[in-house]
Amino acid sequence: MIIRALSLLFVLLLAACGLTPVYGDYSDATKGSATSANLSSIYIDNIPDRTGQRLKNLLMDHMYKNGRPGPSAKYRLQIASVTESIYGLGIAKDATATRSQIKLSTSMSLFDVGTGERLMTRNVRAVSSFNTLASQYTTLVTEEDARTQTIEDLARQVETQLELYFANPSAFPSQEEIDAKKAAELERGAVINRQDVDWTDRGDLMNPNDD
Repeated sequence: MIIRALSLLFVLLLAACGLTPVYGDYSDATKGSATSANLSSIYIDNIPDRTGQRLKNLLMDHMYKNGRPGPSAKYRLQIASVTESIYGLGIAKDATATRSQIKLSTSMSLFDVGTGERLMTRNVRAVSSFNTLASQYTTLVTEEDARTQTIEDLARQVETQLELYFANPSAFPSQEEIDAKKAAELERGAVINRQDVDWTDRGDLMNPNDD
């Protein structure tokens, strides 16, 4: 009885906080969510290199529930070439690595097909580790397994960023808004620098020790 009361209290607290599910309304789950519909209407550009191809295939499997959007796509997803880094973590006495880490990083941008506006830009990265063994073949196998896990994690992060954007677009300033903010900050910095120079010049003119 106490557990049921606590569970009910927890649900009421969540409702009071205004939390809502990413995938639509509680009362109309059978109709699907607007977020899922938006994901299905995103055209994914080709991503360079083998790792990029694998990443795109995973995203297509996750996002396209009813086939590719084709000409009906409302959005376009652009993902930069995936950068891979591998470095040793555990070092043996003979200076060989016993455990290594693989890191994949890239950037993603979402565009409105109709207007061409860039809606959001995010940097994403994923990390996984693997054992570096005496057998070169075994090490290659474990490295490839770690790479596969990292690509899958990267795909989940890209999909999550898209879900968060469609759930609350106002939380994601567009690149144009970011650029405008940076330009305003640079302008403010330039004004402050000009004021500092102006006061320095006045100080030089008012210094009675100058000949």
